[in-house]
Amino acid sequence: MESVNKAESPPVESGVCCPECDYNLTGLTSDRCPWCGWKLDADVLIADARRPSRAYRFGVAFVAMIVGLGALLALVTLVLRGKRLSLEDGFAVLAVLVAVAGHLSLSVLALLSRRRWPMRPGTAADLLRFLGWLSIAAGVVAATRFLFVAPTPRFVRDVQVNGVLEFVVAGALFTLPGAMLLILRLVSFKSSADALTPPSKAGEPSTSSLPTQASYAVEFVGRYASDQVRSTWTDARRLTTPALDALISRTWEAQQALAQEDGQMLFNGELVRLVRYETAADTLTLHTGPTNFRDFAGTHLYNASHVATHHPECFADALGISAVPVTRDGMIALGRRGPNVAFHAGFLHPLGGIVDRSDRRADGPADVFGAMLRELFEELAIESQEVANVAVIALVRDRQLLQPELLFDVSLELTRDELAARFNPSADGQEHTGIEFVRDEPDAILPFLRRAAPVTPVVEAALLIHGRLSWGTDWYEQSCYVLFGELPPQSV
Repeated sequence: MESVNKAESPPVESGVCCPECDYNLTGLTSDRCPWCGWKLDADVLIADARRPSRAYRFGVAFVAMIVGLGALLALVTLVLRGKRLSLEDGFAVLAVLVAVAGHLSLSVLALLSRRRWPMRPGTAADLLRFLGWLSIAAGVVAATRFLFVAPTPRFVRDVQVNGVLEFVVAGALFTLPGAMLLILRLVSFKSSADALTPPSKAGEPSTSSLPTQASYAVEFVGRYASDQVRSTWTDARRLTTPALDALISRTWEAQQALAQEDGQMLFNGELVRLVRYETAADTLTLHTGPTNFRDFAGTHLYNASHVATHHPECFADALGISAVPVTRDGMIALGRRGPNVAFHAGFLHPLGGIVDRSDRRADGPADVFGAMLRELFEELAIESQEVANVAVIALVRDRQLLQPELLFDVSLELTRDELAARFNPSADGQEHTGIEFVRDEPDAILPFLRRAAPVTPVVEAALLIHGRLSWGTDWYEQSCYVLFGELPPQSV
């Protein structure tokens, strides 16, 4: 991800790399890594780069190896005593073996982690935590034999001892390797985002808080090429009521007044309404009709909750279109919305817009593929021969705006750098202040969505459904549970 128009901030010093992807940040003046998009703070990065991380890494490796080998030596000594081992001795052996395995594994991991320290949490960190607690549990069980070695009080050097004291001492010894493993694991694994992202300032969105429910609803998911999508047209207007018309009028007048105060023009353009749709295995039919921006603003942008409760059949349902453009070198391009847009100013959003009257074909129906290409040509200054493939992949609704949004996969013949060079934030009608990129890989999407906040529900839907069709339903469902704690509903 990259903000194309750079923020005015001091350039990063030589030799500093992004903790997320190891990209060399020398000379960077923006606040995001130009390769992976991680939110950067130059002062924190430089301070982190100056820490003796290599010494820490080798220190952990050395301590883990010493503890592991020492515990293994103690185990060999126990076994070579020639004494028949009891059940409790077996738990002691288990505690030591588990701890030895954990310490030696951590030592190897630390030595191999030459480019990133602390290491990022993952399967290895989870396994080491399990081994540490298993070793501690086995050590406690092994120490229980000392509860019964002294049924009556006895004295050692005039000090009265009993089984409880011996149990505590033995338990501390037996659990020490496991406890050391947990401590070393704690200092060896840490999310780079948690470690280096500074706290949010007052008024800024927090990237650590997650939604409590899915931000979008799914109407359908499926891949449809241009020759599989049909469109019809009806001149019938949406249903309405006098009360709703009055509410729309008041909303429009209020928004016009605000626009005049800000020196902006609010234009009631003619748009295309999604009346209904029909899906089949290899065919998508879109039934469309007329609407306008005034009705869209009055039913979706500012009164969606009221209309959904009292007039759900009366939405303007202006058909939105959003793209997931994938460059030739495997990067997905998205736009950061400017401060003057009607909704979600400053949010990350897919490139696209709303199907309008100019997108209707001569025979009447709306051309959604032509509309999608028009938006890409306007926002990215690309040409038709630079688009390799376009396909509809889903219809979703932002659960706040409730607007129908048609999602597209778009394959481009341009590289990331070539696409970024085409973007002009000062172009007429440009709604975005910058283009940001994420790698088209399954392990890149969730970290991107978290660090790119604020993001719109549509960008979450576009990336997750693109991933569902690219990497499978299991990836999609797991990602949704991580982000939302649930799967997005099938309809609002």
